[in-house]
Amino acid sequence: MQYLARDIEKRLDVRRLVPSARSVICTALNYYQPVPEIAIDDSGRRRGRSGRVARYAWGRDYHDIVRDKLRRLAGQLAEAATGGVITRCFVDTAPLWEKAYAARAGLGWIGKNTLLLNERFGSWLVLGEIVTDLELAPDEPASDRCGDCSACLAACPTGALVEKRVLDARRCISYLTVESGSEVPPELQAKMGNRLFGCDACQEACPFNRQTPPTREAAFAARNASLDVPELLACPPESLPERLSGTSLGRCEPGHLRHLAEICRKNSP
Repeated sequence: MQYLARDIEKRLDVRRLVPSARSVICTALNYYQPVPEIAIDDSGRRRGRSGRVARYAWGRDYHDIVRDKLRRLAGQLAEAATGGVITRCFVDTAPLWEKAYAARAGLGWIGKNTLLLNERFGSWLVLGEIVTDLELAPDEPASDRCGDCSACLAACPTGALVEKRVLDARRCISYLTVESGSEVPPELQAKMGNRLFGCDACQEACPFNRQTPPTREAAFAARNASLDVPELLACPPESLPERLSGTSLGRCEPGHLRHLAEICRKNSP
């Protein structure tokens, strides 16, 4: 994750992104939904070999969902303020320490799995920010409530959570399948199971995630909770971008997605 070392000045000071910045408005949107029913054939077995997809990528691309909401909120902010207002909206697309800002704003605390944890919604959240030149009263940070729990560390299939709040991205299934773009190291492939895109293992183990209410955002409705691996491998690579367009899966390079599907095929019983 070498990109984190780039533009470090902007990450440390939001005024390098927006010179007139006085406040950062942090938002979080719940994307949780239960696992949909699995298709079963006449013999009582699951149909096909499915590749699991992380929940955030089941529906429409969260970047588009959150950006639309932020722009509407920024417009309402401008209408309510007197005089001109400068606002810029960010959704995981700029050198901005979004989890750190969200924690300082009181949306939650940084859990031992390095994700933002909220007492009501757990970590099933996508974040967004509005940077503005308005000077707004800050909220109080949330208290760390992880306590002695280390369920997330124990649940990581590849041991990527080497200690509390320390993630080795080189072993993280989410990074390897979504962001890396490189082949998964052979010694980690069997540990992935049928995880095709992303990984929710540490989140599923977290006690704060067990009572998260389902999202009310219809755009998150499951389209790709899992993908049929044989069908995916049989699909011409040039047709994959169009097929997955509008979802977070559409950001994955077709060749890399086929590499991940091959791993799922080998790991399927």
